[in-house]
Amino acid sequence: MGILAEPVNVLTRTVTSVPDLLGELAIVAAVVALCVGLHAFLQRRLRSDMLRRHNDVAGYLFSAVGVLYAVVLGFVVVVVWQKYDGAVSNVENEVDAVGNLYHVVDAFTPPLREAIREDLRRYVETVVFVEWPAMDRGATVPARGAQQLERIAFAVDTFQARDFRTFAAQQAAIANEQRLFDARRARLIEAVPAVPTVLWFALVFGALAMVSFCYIFGVENRPAQLMMTAILVGLIGILFVVIAEFSTPFSGSVRISAEGWGYLATHLPNVR
Repeated sequence: MGILAEPVNVLTRTVTSVPDLLGELAIVAAVVALCVGLHAFLQRRLRSDMLRRHNDVAGYLFSAVGVLYAVVLGFVVVVVWQKYDGAVSNVENEVDAVGNLYHVVDAFTPPLREAIREDLRRYVETVVFVEWPAMDRGATVPARGAQQLERIAFAVDTFQARDFRTFAAQQAAIANEQRLFDARRARLIEAVPAVPTVLWFALVFGALAMVSFCYIFGVENRPAQLMMTAILVGLIGILFVVIAEFSTPFSGSVRISAEGWGYLATHLPNVR
């Protein structure tokens, strides 16, 4: 049974850095302005009636390319969102595992119990003050946390149970220990960006292809055509921001907070 008085999912929140997010949206706005400016320049250079002759063929190709690109872009958005949602659930599992392990070792002998609980408190502090900032910077997570867990696991696994109560406590502790190792391993894997470079290349190339099609259509109302170009580029740019942010759940302008770990660190010393 967990020791948290509040559900962990209430404490595991998404933190949004408004200045960073505004900076990313400013970049999107600059790209929109650049694409619209280039389109306006081409409109002055190319005759609209000449472009309108090929609207039927261009429209067919644009539809085919647009469907293909929409499928790829939508798939990537769904994948990174599922990764982010899974990272949130995994953080909750890791916090719960630490709290449960802290609680079930109550049946151990006092010296061993206090040693394990002290290591657990240090592990929580390591996660909050060392690992979370490292993941936020995209840096390598130090090995200190893993070493602390190895020491805890050795103490739990080598404990000699003397009766059924201590045997049951040891089995519960081993189960939570394994759960904690799995959750920590998954968290470190999820901290790595989910979108590889080759996929980013495909997304950017597809976006350029979509925008290029806007330039070869001939429309009598040229301001309306520029508005359509701006909407298309802006939508793709915003989706790029979404992909970039949710592919790294622990860094960027939108990231998972360590609030659940902070709450756990505050309440662990109150457990008896």
